[in-house]
Amino acid sequence: MSASRRHEPEEIARALDMVAPGTALREALENVIRAHNGALIVIARPEKLEDLGIVSGGMKVDLEFTPMRLYELAKMDGAIVVSPDLTTIHYANAHLNPDPTMESNETGMRHLAANRTAKQTGELVVAVSERRRVVSLYQGQHDSHVLEDIGVVLNKANSALATLDKFTRRLREEARVLTLHEYEGTVTLREVVGAVGTFEYAVRIAEEIEAYVRELGSEGRLVDMQLGEAFGRVPKQYDALLRDYITEDSDLREVRRELRELSSSELSEPMEIARVLGYGSVGQIEDYFLVPRGYRQLAQVPRLPKKVSENLIRTFGSLDSLMEATEEELDDVDGVGQARARTIQRVLERQKNAETAVDAGEMPR
Repeated sequence: MSASRRHEPEEIARALDMVAPGTALREALENVIRAHNGALIVIARPEKLEDLGIVSGGMKVDLEFTPMRLYELAKMDGAIVVSPDLTTIHYANAHLNPDPTMESNETGMRHLAANRTAKQTGELVVAVSERRRVVSLYQGQHDSHVLEDIGVVLNKANSALATLDKFTRRLREEARVLTLHEYEGTVTLREVVGAVGTFEYAVRIAEEIEAYVRELGSEGRLVDMQLGEAFGRVPKQYDALLRDYITEDSDLREVRRELRELSSSELSEPMEIARVLGYGSVGQIEDYFLVPRGYRQLAQVPRLPKKVSENLIRTFGSLDSLMEATEEELDDVDGVGQARARTIQRVLERQKNAETAVDAGEMPR
C-alpha cells in the first residue's frame, strides 16, 4: 500500500480532479502526448503571475479554452497560462521567470520552471515531457505527482480491491467471534486489538482505492461501485468498535488520529494499538478482559439515531445490562419511545440467538 496515496494532500486531490479522464484538460494533455509534443501549462490568474514578475513575452491571447486550442498552442515551446476555472487561455508561448533561489530537485528546464513556479505561486503547473511522454503535476510546495497510464492505474485499483476483499472477509470472521465472546463475557484486549488493526488496514486500503478512483475520473465508475459494495458498512462498524472498547478517559477523535498516524510496522504491534486505545500498562493483553458497552449491537438496529444510542449506553453502561433491560426500561430512555424500545429488544435478542445458534452448529431461524 502506498503511504503517499493514502495521505494525498487536498491540493493534489483537487489537481487530479482537473486532469482526470473525461475532463477537457485531460483530453488536451492526451492530444499533446499522442503528438509526441511537450507542454508547460500554468493554471493561475494572469494578474498574479504578472504581479510576481513570473510571466513575460509570448502572446496574450485571452481565448476561450478548448482541448484542441490548448493542444495547438502547445506546439510552441513557451508556457501556456490558463484560468483556474479552465474557461480561458490567457497566454501562449510565454516565458516563465520564477525565483531561481527556489529549491528544486528537477533537472530539465521545463520541469524546473514548473516546479519553481508552483512553489512561488502556490498554483497548479502541468509539465508534459516530450521525450518521456510523461505528465507531471506540480502544486504549491508539494513534490511532483506523475500521472500514470489509465491501464496501470486500473490494474493497481483492481489489485487493491482484491486485497480489500480479503480484509473485509477477515473482518466478518473476527466480528462474528468477537460478538459471540461479547455474549459470553469473554472478550480479551488481544482480540479487540486484532480487530482494530484489521479495520485500520481496511480503511487505508479503501483510501488508496479512492485515490485511484479520483485519478481514473470517468474511467473509475466501476471501481467506485465495487469499493462501495465492499466497504460501505465498514466505517460505521469501526466507529462502533472503538466506542465500545476505548477507555473511559480516552477521546475518540484523538484515538482515531493516533491510529491513522501509526506506521505499518507499528500497526502490526498489538501493544502499540493497545496503548492508543488507552491500555498502556495492563500487562498481558491476552489475559485482560473487557466489558463491551453495546455500540456494535445497537449499530444493527435500523434507523436508530446515534444520539439515542449514546443515551442508551449512558443509561445502561454495558451490553449485558442493555440485553437485560425490559421494554419499559428501554422506553424510559430519552429518545426511545415504546415502538423503538420494542424494536431494540427484538433486534438484540434476534442477534444473540443467531450468533449462539451458529456457534452451536445450528442454523439460525
